Amino acid sequence: MTERARVVVRIALRNVRRQARRSLLTASAMVLGIALLMFVRALEAGGHVMYVESAVRMGTGHVSLEHPEYAATRDLVDRIPAEYLELATEAISAATTPDELRAVFPRVTVGGLVQSASSSIPASVSGVDPAREAPISFLRESIVEGRFLEPGDRLEAIVGVGVAERLRVEPGSRLVLMAEDIEGEIESQLVLVTGIFRTGIPEVDRGVVQLPLETAREWLALGEDATSLSAVLTSDRRTGEIARDVRARLEREGVEPGAVAVRPWWEAMPDLHAGLQADTVQTYIMLLILLAIVALAVVNSVLMAVLNRTREFGVLRSLGLNRRSVGGMVIVEGSVLALLSGIAGMGLGLAVAFGVFRDGVDISFALGDGELAFAGAIVDPVIQPVLQTGDAIAIFLIVVAIGVLASLYPAWHATRIEPAEAMKTDD
Repeated sequence: MTERARVVVRIALRNVRRQARRSLLTASAMVLGIALLMFVRALEAGGHVMYVESAVRMGTGHVSLEHPEYAATRDLVDRIPAEYLELATEAISAATTPDELRAVFPRVTVGGLVQSASSSIPASVSGVDPAREAPISFLRESIVEGRFLEPGDRLEAIVGVGVAERLRVEPGSRLVLMAEDIEGEIESQLVLVTGIFRTGIPEVDRGVVQLPLETAREWLALGEDATSLSAVLTSDRRTGEIARDVRARLEREGVEPGAVAVRPWWEAMPDLHAGLQADTVQTYIMLLILLAIVALAVVNSVLMAVLNRTREFGVLRSLGLNRRSVGGMVIVEGSVLALLSGIAGMGLGLAVAFGVFRDGVDISFALGDGELAFAGAIVDPVIQPVLQTGDAIAIFLIVVAIGVLASLYPAWHATRIEPAEAMKTDD
């Protein structure tokens, strides 16, 4: 740093301290605005993590493998053969570490008819492996009557509360499941209701039935095949990388590209992904308005400081400080003010998010009766704030940018001051 630059920085810092009242008023507005920004981003990030976590635990997983046509046809013809299931399971294990892989489980899902002694309704019937899914299953946590499926169950099933109400059944009641097997023949399966779950998602509660995987395979003559294979991870951080790695490993093992589609959750659940993006856009619009207010506060403060120091700038120019140095001094003042306020605001926002609201923020007041879903994902009324490194870095850089950009006009104005004219004023 040159001697001239050191002088400019020293004078700028002195001016920030000298105008303590003005600096504190501007800083207070910035601190509160940035603290609110930090808190909102932490709360939104926590909400998004919760939405994704609940959705992947409903069955799709962070990484989902199925036949490319299965999502459109829901036909058992479009299934994953047993040999590919084994290769896919090995590929997932190889692409992940033991610490980041929570569960890998196959499923058999088919559209069918569920019939009781009083009525019948269409439903999505899924065969699940209780031993693999129990530790991560959202439905297990949503049981309101009876129990979840257990290893060793054969003719047991759990149903949504809406299914139970429409069919007038309770734990201990019998149901008949009817669906097409792999040959296109209608087959029936008698099951005993052992549990009733309530998720808060109408389409799940009113149309989902689960039974043991082996029973579903036997009923539909699937052998060891399945319609999907899902991997649930401990974190969403490497989902895309793992999906690409699994896809590459399957190709190296000779699995035909048109036989198994490997999808991260945002491809397997496009509605949820679109909903999260729309939510993020809305938040960014609000944050841009907030940042614009903060930027105006900086512009106002720095510009007023320039207007009130016309004589001072004239003296500095007379002493040999050129236009560029005067403008640089004003930019340094605004940048330092924004930087210090930004650090304090970020600290305050984090203290509120993870201190005052460390147990979460209850948003139940904003939810209508039974409205516990967002784009097909379960919404917990208590949202835990989450700090994402990318958000913290982005906010810090935005704060620095605000300080520089908001100081440009006042700096330009300061460079237009002529020494001779400035010496005639008392400011």
